[in-house]
Amino acid sequence: MRQAGVWMLAMAYAGSGNPEVVNRLLAKIALDPNQDIKRFAAISIGFVLSNDPEQCLSYGSMLIEHFNGHVRYGAAIAVGIACAGTGYKEAIALLNLCSNIPTCAKVGDFRETLMKMITEKGEDSITKFGAIIAQGILDAGGRNVTLSLQRNGQSDMPAVLGMLVFLQYWYWHSMTHFISLAFHPTCLIGLNKDLQMPRMEFRCNAKPSLFAYPPPLEEKKKEEHEKIETVVLSITNKKISNKKKKEGQASGAQDVDEKMDVDEDVQEKKDTLDKKEKLEEKVKEVEPSYHNLKNPARVVPLQLKTIAMPEGSRYRPLKNLSSGGIVMLQDTLEGKDEEIVEMVSNVGSISAITATESTSTSEATAFSPFEFNMSNY
Repeated sequence: MRQAGVWMLAMAYAGSGNPEVVNRLLAKIALDPNQDIKRFAAISIGFVLSNDPEQCLSYGSMLIEHFNGHVRYGAAIAVGIACAGTGYKEAIALLNLCSNIPTCAKVGDFRETLMKMITEKGEDSITKFGAIIAQGILDAGGRNVTLSLQRNGQSDMPAVLGMLVFLQYWYWHSMTHFISLAFHPTCLIGLNKDLQMPRMEFRCNAKPSLFAYPPPLEEKKKEEHEKIETVVLSITNKKISNKKKKEGQASGAQDVDEKMDVDEDVQEKKDTLDKKEKLEEKVKEVEPSYHNLKNPARVVPLQLKTIAMPEGSRYRPLKNLSSGGIVMLQDTLEGKDEEIVEMVSNVGSISAITATESTSTSEATAFSPFEFNMSNY
């Protein structure tokens, strides 16, 4: 009953930031004897303060150093819920305290750490499970969605409920699929009065590499080990040197001249390589400070504040572009022909699909009827 009461508080006051509810949850963490309720109360703080990530960080920094492992777990989840998709460096630094591996708070290094945890045989199974879940959240939707419990400044109840059910993976791993309800597409789509996508561009006042897709992980190449020379005894060395002396001094002098020529050739090659590297560094173009995005565009939440309409654009947005999602556009040159983006499916263009469907008359055969008896299973 107490456990259900904690979850009821989390759902009833999700995104409200109510300080009285937060104090009641903190009291549960301090006084309740049950470890599960302590953990749920800490997680519930993240739901209540999902509209105020900075406030959740202040509570999380206090709870994440708690002596109780269940409270630390709940505090880490609470910070993750409230700060999902924000990119706060403070949140990343705080969560790194919970990890035994001193990693840099960069996405590339974090991805490498996850892959190392997943693939290494000596890693604990619980750590592997967490790394697989984290990798799935990072790459969800083809890296075109983000995790958030808010929509336009208001609590998104399907996302809140999806996150609540997802957290029950503690008892049943199949509950992890419910996190998909909390995913929101990272898109910016401009529509005209006919609800069609005109061919246009948005301007992003940031470098292209700042919000680009992370590069795919490369497979490790097999390291080619150098062949180790066999050990030669000192007695055999003396015999070899004596043989060389007997061969004559004339041939020895010629060998010395050849070695000198080889050394000079190696030095010349090194000089030419150094010159080439310097020229390549100069040729490299400086990355522009802005770039244009075609409609529809992939725009992550942190990128929205850098989006604007380019100068001389035919279309004018009817709401601020920083809100993202679907934006209605007003055509300043109404009456002139518009270029419309053709709708495309994963198979091909819609026009091509409809043409093939109209020509083909064959239908799939229906399944034959059968009886199903639960007592047999």
